[in-house]
Amino acid sequence: LVVLGLVAFSECIVKIPLRRVKTMRKILSEKNMLNNFLKERAYRLSQISFRGSNLTHPLRNIRDLVYVGRITIGTPPQEFQVVFDTGSSDLWVPSDFCTSPACSTHVRFRHLQSSTFRPTNKTFRITYGSGRMKGVVAHDTVRIGDLVSTDQPFGLSTAEYGFKDMPFDGVLGLNYPNISSSGAIPIFDKLKNQGAISEPVFAFYFSKDKRE
Repeated sequence: LVVLGLVAFSECIVKIPLRRVKTMRKILSEKNMLNNFLKERAYRLSQISFRGSNLTHPLRNIRDLVYVGRITIGTPPQEFQVVFDTGSSDLWVPSDFCTSPACSTHVRFRHLQSSTFRPTNKTFRITYGSGRMKGVVAHDTVRIGDLVSTDQPFGLSTAEYGFKDMPFDGVLGLNYPNISSSGAIPIFDKLKNQGAISEPVFAFYFSKDKRE
């Protein structure tokens, strides 16, 4: 597998290994669902709202790669596989309250088992190119490698659509705070505010390996 490294720069370099997983194209192809999926989404454009302006721009699918990495949430830590997504700003994982088929096939956060969990009444929704979710905002300790964000706001999905066959539990958004759907501060901004890193900077790199 190709290994992708997420690097946060502070007094030292923190490396978080990511692994390439089976692509959505391959999953749908194995289930004989690819042709219908491509037909339904052939003319769907990505809509982005930035500072009050609506921007629409057609995007092309390049190489169809998906990479996931491990994080933990709660005390004691509960492990999740998440997509490190530079196109969004919210961190979310499935909740115990979610009854959607997608949640039943993924790891769900057991909030009653975490001594540092703090709930809120705030709800939010996110629509991605391949699915959508809705959930509630909560707070807990989140760990990415050796980096620890205490009282980190994150989302707990109460319903998910389109993620049933996806090889990840949730999404970790790396974009700017002003595009957060939940209004929560992204984890790298929170780490910077807590002094865990000197700058909210990260980078990706490919290791040398065979390509499939």
